Amino acid sequence: MNKIRHQFDQLVQGEYREAFILILGMIVMLIGEFSTALAVTKIVEAFGNNEVVVQLTNILPLAWLALMYPLGPVWLQKKSVVQLLKLSLAIFMIGSLLVGIAFNMPILLLGRIIQTTGCGILLPMLPSLIATILPEKNVGLTKMGDVMLGVALVLALFLTGISFLLGNWQLINIFLIVLSLIIYHNASSIKIDLEISTYNIERVNVVLSSGFMVFIGWIVTLGDQITSSWFSWGLLVIGIGLIATYLWRELSVPNPLIDFKGLFNVRYLRAVLLQGIGDASLVVLMIIGILYLRQGLHYSVIIIGLALMPSIVVMILMHHATKRWFNKFESVNNVRMAMSLMMVGWGCLSLFSTYLNLILFIVLTIIIEAGHGLLMQVGQELSQNQKSARLNNMADIFMAQFKLMSSGMILAILSVVLQNVTNSHTSNGLPGKLSTLVGYRATFSLFFVITILGWIITMLAGRNLNLSKHIVK
Repeated sequence: MNKIRHQFDQLVQGEYREAFILILGMIVMLIGEFSTALAVTKIVEAFGNNEVVVQLTNILPLAWLALMYPLGPVWLQKKSVVQLLKLSLAIFMIGSLLVGIAFNMPILLLGRIIQTTGCGILLPMLPSLIATILPEKNVGLTKMGDVMLGVALVLALFLTGISFLLGNWQLINIFLIVLSLIIYHNASSIKIDLEISTYNIERVNVVLSSGFMVFIGWIVTLGDQITSSWFSWGLLVIGIGLIATYLWRELSVPNPLIDFKGLFNVRYLRAVLLQGIGDASLVVLMIIGILYLRQGLHYSVIIIGLALMPSIVVMILMHHATKRWFNKFESVNNVRMAMSLMMVGWGCLSLFSTYLNLILFIVLTIIIEAGHGLLMQVGQELSQNQKSARLNNMADIFMAQFKLMSSGMILAILSVVLQNVTNSHTSNGLPGKLSTLVGYRATFSLFFVITILGWIITMLAGRNLNLSKHIVK
């Protein structure tokens, strides 16, 4: 905690003001990324769509942001830092305006995609920009991504709660636009002159990577009464075709989007997979957990927002405030401990979901996010083990892409499971409270299975297997 406070004090000093403006701009846009999480049930009521379709307001931004990650350096070649920040904020404000006035799902989804486009222009380059601005001794500030994410999550819950108190969840977009305008006005004070090396990108593979988004679209169509079967199967075929072609080109073209040949080592892939599970865990708690508390346990939106905040704070503290303690242990032991915490939390959530109250839910989410925070702490160390600075950069990009894409895909799968299981049991006359909770029990159980798989991977990753010898030369 003292370290975080010290870093914040550094940022607000005059010499760090430029970095502070960039970080504030990023936090505001990240708030926008989570601005519909608490409002899902209200959107269902207002627009009359089923929950799987409404969840697209949370799923599509994750997938779209993942697709934009490799393009980060391209924008900086064409714009100055000031222009880049202003462009990001301007696009984000346009999207926020559309979300704020949306009266149907198409307009709402369009606004969410535009919001994410603004966020995705700046987010991939933020660590590099901050590293350029700050003295080398303070390079640790470039690794504040989880702190920004946590702050944005808490503020998103807080501002959405205020909007509900004022009578309309869409009012959060007024707050976002006002904050964006303030940062936009102060952006001109950033005086950074960067020499950017030419960044070439395999544009065909950028397009082909959209197959992952098509695949997520196919998962969404599996929800009851959404679309015809031929359209659903068409999306599956197109998605698989694009993904297969993307992977083939990545392994064959001389200038790949992501150098899989260089990154293909067991240690790194294990870290990527576990980080994906950890981030998906947070997303599921923030979105499916909100539905569980609102529709299943019938708590008010304000109470739900407050209930989710402690786990976010614990996640940040476990990542930053415990490094000195856990550095005494081997990384593999810390990963095992992290996955064990997550597995225990999700196991209890799945087993006792029909008996929980608000306090027990908070306790279990704290346990889950404590494991996630420790997993994030070790994951940074495990991923930065590449042979060159170029591969380290690609490792960061692919890690970020995978975490976003896996979170979107898992959220889509669980949303479909939630709706289909609930509908099938309700039609069979399941009584009262259990009819609203059976779908959540199935959803939590499925994610519990995912954490078990992650835990098994950590158990196999011991010294005896010497996984480092499997690195592809």
